[in-house]
Amino acid sequence: MPEPQSTLQLLIHALLQRDPPRAKSLSVTLLGDAIGPHGGNIWLSDLIDLVTPLGINERLLRTSVFRLVAQDWLQSERHGRRSLYRLSESGQELTAAASERIYVGSRNDWNGDWTLVILPRFGNSSLDGRGALRRELVWAGFGAIAPGIFALPRNQTVRARKVLAKLKVTDKALILSAHDMNKGQGLLLGSLVSQCWDLENVAQQYRQFSDTFAPMLEAIDGHTRPMQAFAVRALTIHEWRRIVLHDPQLPQQMLPVDWPGHAARELCGKLYWKVFDLAEEHLNQVIQRDPSHFQALKPHVYQRFGNHSPRSS
Repeated sequence: MPEPQSTLQLLIHALLQRDPPRAKSLSVTLLGDAIGPHGGNIWLSDLIDLVTPLGINERLLRTSVFRLVAQDWLQSERHGRRSLYRLSESGQELTAAASERIYVGSRNDWNGDWTLVILPRFGNSSLDGRGALRRELVWAGFGAIAPGIFALPRNQTVRARKVLAKLKVTDKALILSAHDMNKGQGLLLGSLVSQCWDLENVAQQYRQFSDTFAPMLEAIDGHTRPMQAFAVRALTIHEWRRIVLHDPQLPQQMLPVDWPGHAARELCGKLYWKVFDLAEEHLNQVIQRDPSHFQALKPHVYQRFGNHSPRSS
């Protein structure tokens, strides 16, 4: 007679049935969160072993990594009949840009400065590629305050320049620093928040995250297995990444006092570190089979979600 499934395993299974992860984005999540701190290289066969318990079959994964290579997210090396994958230079840049939003979040030291990106019209035609540029700016957290004008309440000039350079429109857009000068005597930039960003939708995603993962935190106990811990870590970060990369992460001063993102981030950090050591055991069992492409965990990982003390050896 089969052994009854644990509460944690039932929760994992229910989540996979209700909202199965996409192979492409899950691969990027794992390479950034788990594989990167161990050197960033992984054999395709090992990646298959990691994602199979998460509902991704081998055929789907192979198709997905091929597409990620074509889109310059990943690069591959052939070693006989085997393929070794890592994030490309572009993929590493995008992952690094996302990491602060994933593991750090909004800062408390906003001084009221804004970054503006202005897309002027030239003659009778608008800027070529405006739609693609808009999507990239929105992904970086910018909101549209007027046609062709995008704003973000913090210094993001470096990120804005990278977006323009990526689309080769550096000489066709303006990047400006701004500070609200109205001081209550006119329209304030901060009053445009609801117009620029759909915060209610983001708030609902944070509430759903807490509803989904709080029971998992409670279900982790001394019987949790390494493979289960890795599944929890992967699914938690995958869902968290999906939410925060659509959250402009406005300064604390511009958010409601009861903003659900605060509780969700605290929950995510607690869950991440509660399963971390066990998850690393499973990860090491898979990728440490090839010592030539495996590196010990990099210490900077322990700065995620606030400083965390590594387990004593």
